[in-house]
Amino acid sequence: MSKKKKQSSQVAQGENSTLAQENSSAGEEKIDPLKEQLEEQNNKYLRVLADFDNFKKRSATDRQQFTHFANQSLITELLPVLDGFGRALEAAKESRDICEGLSLIKKQFESIFTKHGVKEVEALGKPYDANFHQAMAQKEADGPEGIVLEEMLKGYTLNDRLIRPAMVIVSKKLEAQNSKS
Repeated sequence: MSKKKKQSSQVAQGENSTLAQENSSAGEEKIDPLKEQLEEQNNKYLRVLADFDNFKKRSATDRQQFTHFANQSLITELLPVLDGFGRALEAAKESRDICEGLSLIKKQFESIFTKHGVKEVEALGKPYDANFHQAMAQKEADGPEGIVLEEMLKGYTLNDRLIRPAMVIVSKKLEAQNSKS
């Protein structure tokens, strides 16, 4: 090649490499914001995905709670009927046939309640617990104070949630003991 051609070729190559460097740095300037946008969009996607997963879990829990306690109002309405049967059984002990019939009906009610997660609150002879008992009165008695002596109305839980407290009479110390102390 001639000297001029070599020089022009070298100049062209130099210009090309300068252009390539300029294009490369300009391309990187365009790529960096695009990478940041992509990363930001990816983070948003992951947050939305996590929020949706939490929503599904909350919905499943809410649905389970709803079905678990859906019958509460029905059971609450039936409890006085069960109480009435209990009182009728006490009053009808002299008539054997009536007593047996009422006893069978009461057992059926209790079976249905048990099947649906209803349990009686234990009260008699237990220490008074404001979470499960409602004190209607106090009565002097021998022994420790704060023990349930009588149960005026049974309390019930539905799947371990109190739906009606037991109405109770609680012990208190005898007056003679109080005045001596």
